[in-house]
Amino acid sequence: MKVSVLILLSAIFLGAGAAHGKTFTLKTETSGELAFVGTDGTKNPNLEVHEGDLVELIIENQDGVPHILTIPELDVKSTRVDTVGEKTIVKFVAKKGEYPYFCPLPGHRRMGMEGKILCRHK
Repeated sequence: MKVSVLILLSAIFLGAGAAHGKTFTLKTETSGELAFVGTDGTKNPNLEVHEGDLVELIIENQDGVPHILTIPELDVKSTRVDTVGEKTIVKFVAKKGEYPYFCPLPGHRRMGMEGKILCRHK
């Protein structure tokens, strides 16, 4: 009896359709072109997630220039980070599709500060 209860509880808590979390850290950069830089050094990386994932984006200012991150189609917008070392976090549930993320401050997107969220079906 105890074993079957543990198996049932494990199935409930570990996964039958439960959302998974995915965290990305993006640091800002203004040397050369403007960019969000991933932890591996990739500029404006494609962020790959699955439908239903709880996505957390940590935006860290590394250049002392004000920045915001927005994903309009998902109604996501960070607070502004103004100084070196300042961070902000946005969270959302991923929906299937491809969505641009970018900095909406004047000229930033045009100067290269744009990447994509790629959300696939599980």
